[in-house]
Amino acid sequence: MRVKVLLFGSPGYGSFNQCGVAGVEIARRAGRQVELIWIESTGPAIRAARVIDVCHRGADLVVAYGSAGDYPVAMAAERFPHIHFVVVQGSHLAENCAVYGVLQEQSAFLAGVAAAAESRTGGLGHLSAVKTDAALSARAAYVDGAMRQSPGMGMMTSFCGSQDDEGLAFETCEAMAKRGVDVVFAAIDGGRPGAVLACQKFRLRQIGAIVDWTETDPKLFVGSAISDTGRCIAAAIQDHAEGNLPFGTRIDYGVERPEYVRLALSPLAGPSTRQAVDEWSQALVRGEVAPSREYVGREFDLSGLLSRI
Repeated sequence: MRVKVLLFGSPGYGSFNQCGVAGVEIARRAGRQVELIWIESTGPAIRAARVIDVCHRGADLVVAYGSAGDYPVAMAAERFPHIHFVVVQGSHLAENCAVYGVLQEQSAFLAGVAAAAESRTGGLGHLSAVKTDAALSARAAYVDGAMRQSPGMGMMTSFCGSQDDEGLAFETCEAMAKRGVDVVFAAIDGGRPGAVLACQKFRLRQIGAIVDWTETDPKLFVGSAISDTGRCIAAAIQDHAEGNLPFGTRIDYGVERPEYVRLALSPLAGPSTRQAVDEWSQALVRGEVAPSREYVGREFDLSGLLSRI
């Protein structure tokens, strides 16, 4: 079985792709022969041309990792109906294509619960990059979790415009700190060192995303919203090998599968925080609560924040 996994971007950069590489390794340890192919972060037309070239060279299953794979797979799946495709954390469905993903909004909801439980000032922050559907859903879920845990919390939310600009991340967190925020949910990737530096300088605590940042600095990171999309790669390859790939449909994993979705907490988090996260996690599993998908509060851009300091 010829399996090719496509990652978009540069090797060794960003926690999202770090998860993808880990997912490939899980599949390889399970005995699957998997070729990992990196495709540079260029425009969708060039990405599509690269994916079509990969298909020309032969494959039984092509797994595109991330929503950047939606358009290329849409183009390739139509031209190569004999090849099977999966888009991880995407949306394109076809007769020869399925979607696997994680419900990252559930981990974001729990991040809001933890932030509200841990805040001493009553001021919470949210920092993301660009307004994709997934990022907007995560922001809404985070705010929802915070307000359900502690109604009336102050909230500052900002999309700084870049996943990878450390300076923008630093300046946004600085502005939040000077407005009374003491816990910030930073849902960014390559720019995270800037957010970390700001938190260290201005004594903020942070909630990370995707991977477990509490392992790197349990004092600074009160928690981390785990959404292990890389495991979806291994799951899709396993299902394909067993003839169980659900073409034309999608499979989503949530907090009922904590190896995919959960909130990791620092060992320094308080017992009341742990209890709150556990109770809301169980409520999500039982279907008693669903994170909100809409945010109707105020929003701040970097220039607006800085002009009001």
